[in-house]
Amino acid sequence: NCIIEKKKGTPGMKLKINSCGVCDCAPEWQWHTSGFPDYDLWAVFRGFGTIRPTGREPIDVHDGSCILLTPDTEYTAWHDPAHPLLVITVHFDFESEADHRIYGELLCKKQIAYPQFLKDLLLRVVSHYNSNDKRTASVYLEAALEEFTHADSAEDSLTGVWQRIVSEICTELDTAPHMPRLADFAEKYNYSERYIGKMFAQIKKISFSDYAQNSRIGKAKTLLRLTDTPIAKIAEELGFCDACHFTKNFRKNVGMSPISYRKQR
Repeated sequence: NCIIEKKKGTPGMKLKINSCGVCDCAPEWQWHTSGFPDYDLWAVFRGFGTIRPTGREPIDVHDGSCILLTPDTEYTAWHDPAHPLLVITVHFDFESEADHRIYGELLCKKQIAYPQFLKDLLLRVVSHYNSNDKRTASVYLEAALEEFTHADSAEDSLTGVWQRIVSEICTELDTAPHMPRLADFAEKYNYSERYIGKMFAQIKKISFSDYAQNSRIGKAKTLLRLTDTPIAKIAEELGFCDACHFTKNFRKNVGMSPISYRKQR
């Protein structure tokens, strides 16, 4: 088993994978455990089922449902035989007592906005673990736990929809050759600018304008480092009014002018 610790400056986390695998459940599948000694990240990528911790209400699961099963807890699970479950599970331990407290002692279910991304991460965990590359497997597990941690625990389907929309907005902001405006997204998704801005801030914990500004400055840094594109042209491409406006915003965010930043390369 491999133990991995985050680098200094980030929340420390030591992980030890005990086992992992993909469970393509047969139609007659049912499951009962009197309790595992470790944690089990239980992610569903097909079908409809139910999992019930003893003494608590049953929890429905389906594609995109992800549950962190806690140690020493009795669970019963079953599914619809016409829609059998496909589950990836990873049994692991936190090596530090402080890390245990990150997730608490109660079962936690979350709905993943982009299940395919989590599935890719967990398949890499399984592949590297089975290749005896435990260190890399632990790295991917840590990434999967980050995705789980930041997912929405609410059952509100509207929240899941907005997680997808906001993720698409961020991707477009970060990759579009010309910086889109909030009005462009309001027209694309048929919502008011005010409502999209509100939901964006709720999901990302940062305003649309601040995120867009960070993205523009990041693109500017790349252009200044890797190209000889004139300052005025960069300002135009990134949607600034003019070179002076761009320089003012760049200096405010980076602490130096674009010309000084370019000279440092």
